[in-house]
Amino acid sequence: MRPSLPRLFAAAPDAITAAIFLTAWIAPTLPGPEVVKNLMLTMLIEFIVVHSSAFYAGISAAESVARAKRMLMLLGFAAFYMMFVVAFALAFDSTWPIIAFAWLLLSRFAHLWMHPTPGSRETERMMITWAASCAAYVLGALVTVVLPLPALGITPDFITSMHLSGSGAWIERPQTVLAFGFLYFAVQAWVKYALAGGEQHSPPARQLSSGRP
Repeated sequence: MRPSLPRLFAAAPDAITAAIFLTAWIAPTLPGPEVVKNLMLTMLIEFIVVHSSAFYAGISAAESVARAKRMLMLLGFAAFYMMFVVAFALAFDSTWPIIAFAWLLLSRFAHLWMHPTPGSRETERMMITWAASCAAYVLGALVTVVLPLPALGITPDFITSMHLSGSGAWIERPQTVLAFGFLYFAVQAWVKYALAGGEQHSPPARQLSSGRP
């Protein structure tokens, strides 16, 4: 699997997000307590993005609809889910949920918008990405809570400085959600990296099957 610009572009947004989570886990004092809290909230926002992706894939599958119209439909669904994100922003008195939602949505579909493929192939990529994100989210959440993950930079003093309220594994051990974010987005980056190169090999395959040189 040779590196190429389309592959790197497809994987870059999620790779950047994974790196941010890993940095916050290893050296949380660099971003600071407020940013780490925002990263924890980001994983809740990602659940909304994963949920909405199934509808986006359905729209993409409507090959009889013009691409421009499908883009408008996608934007309409994004606006619908944005209402839930705005509710998060009001509840937490922060604009971060809106920023996070926009970034996560861009990360999920940028490679499809910038590197379009025929309708059936585009739908296939979206469905594979959605299935991978669902599996990675559920398994990642379970594994990181169950495993005894090292605290690394998340010391008791740093947890105190975050002023978290409530209870639960994410509150008592913030490293669980940071590890979750790192693993989840790393998997997303790998999946998109692999899928971005799939269509590069299809023309030779079709030529061989048809007997043409």
